[in-house]
Amino acid sequence: HVETLTRLITEHQVVIVSGETGCGKSTQLPKLCLALGRGIAGRIGHTQPRRIAARAVARRLAEETATRPGALAGHRVRFDDNLELAARVKVMTDGILLNEIHA
Repeated sequence: HVETLTRLITEHQVVIVSGETGCGKSTQLPKLCLALGRGIAGRIGHTQPRRIAARAVARRLAEETATRPGALAGHRVRFDDNLELAARVKVMTDGILLNEIHA
């Protein structure tokens, strides 16, 4: 489905993807966005419902892109921030996103 997702992400501002648990939505979609050149003018925001999930997804993205945690992809959750200035993917909890929208 890479070609379809690539086209949809390129043509639409919002794309909703639904899939089974463990199918790769959380790790493959940010990597696809990076491959499309997203995250240069601004960061790719990626939300997870729990702090432990945000940390785990950021760590997994770092592993899969062969970068250090926080360099290309990092996380920001309450009481913990591992996100370098040049990071292109920011994995955060829903609460962090809501706080940043209001700031």
